[in-house]
Amino acid sequence: MKIRVVFRSVLCGLLIALLAPAAGVRAGQVRLGRPVKIGVLASLTGSGSSLGRNTVAALEIAADKIETETRGRNKFQFLVRDTEQIPSKALEAIKDLGSQGVQIVIGPQTSSEVAMIKPYADEHKILVISQGSTASSLAIAGDNIFRFCPNDMREAEAIVALMRHDGIRTIVPLWRDDAGNNGLHDSVQIRFQALGGTVARGFRYEPATSNFSAATASVASQIENLISGGRDPSTIAVYLAAFDEVVGVFHSAQENTTLSDTPWYGSDGVALSAVLTGDETAAAFAASVGYPNPIFGLPEALRNEWQPVANAMQARTGIPADAFALSAYDALFVVQLALRDLKFLKKSFANLKATFVGEASRYQGVTGSTALDPAGDRMNGDFDFWAVRPHNGNYTWVRIGTYSNGVLTLF
Repeated sequence: MKIRVVFRSVLCGLLIALLAPAAGVRAGQVRLGRPVKIGVLASLTGSGSSLGRNTVAALEIAADKIETETRGRNKFQFLVRDTEQIPSKALEAIKDLGSQGVQIVIGPQTSSEVAMIKPYADEHKILVISQGSTASSLAIAGDNIFRFCPNDMREAEAIVALMRHDGIRTIVPLWRDDAGNNGLHDSVQIRFQALGGTVARGFRYEPATSNFSAATASVASQIENLISGGRDPSTIAVYLAAFDEVVGVFHSAQENTTLSDTPWYGSDGVALSAVLTGDETAAAFAASVGYPNPIFGLPEALRNEWQPVANAMQARTGIPADAFALSAYDALFVVQLALRDLKFLKKSFANLKATFVGEASRYQGVTGSTALDPAGDRMNGDFDFWAVRPHNGNYTWVRIGTYSNGVLTLF
């Protein structure tokens, strides 16, 4: 009897020993991975908060999906820093992230911030993925800056096509003095003049400007001089490259009859701004002067892919999602794939960059192909036009047209 008990005990022990490796393999297959730290530079307060808040929401939604799809093996920890679109704050933030060993940063969303952090990112081997920087001056091959949106030359092509369609032959530019908006001004001027148009001197204002009376008075005076010189008023427009300070610009402009009677055109920095539609006076002026704003567009053919994500983002923030924020969603999936590839290579920053670029060239996300050009900027350059319109006693953004593959379509 005792021999039988001993035999059974030994047999059970052998079975446990034999099964243990298999159990270990199964556990390894679902072993939870250590979260990868990702820095996030976004404007959560002040100018640009619409895109900043939606960017964070997009990344959180993407991270949840990745973690679910990989059964917890791939997780991300976001170290979010509010830059308020202030370049010096962006630099402080990336230095802080670098001191914590962060090698991948998503954002910042403006070219001025990217220009400020670029030397630090290059020197300290930090891969930066901007979802909103467009300045063509930052299209530099071989650096550590990658941009998941088209640069300003493509946006200029789109807005100038719309102006020409509308019969505009002279523009008076009004723009914010920063890298992104300077780039837009320069690219629009080059494109507009190349097609035979005239670009007036215009007015450039400092980012800290709060009183726009001098700016609007100058623009109005230039328009009046053009008209007195024989220009047809219907062929003159104001081109405004700005951010949320557009509210202050419009408060000042609505007091001037010349500016109220002149059509206005805008830029991606204001498109879908909740700050503008939330101010009745500024929104009413925007609606009265047309004010279409081009923004990196979402492909209609992929609506079933991006619409659920956009809806989830808006449910979190209350702000309509755009392609800039959704490109941050795609960026995280490309990061995940690059890190997966890196497991089979020598761990080096050069290989991290190479795998990121390689995966970006192959990835088809909710915003379409994320392939990058030699300077690390997105190749895809389709745009949507959005304008403020009255709706049920309030004001809302309405999509009024597209510019795709060189073809302008208005709704």
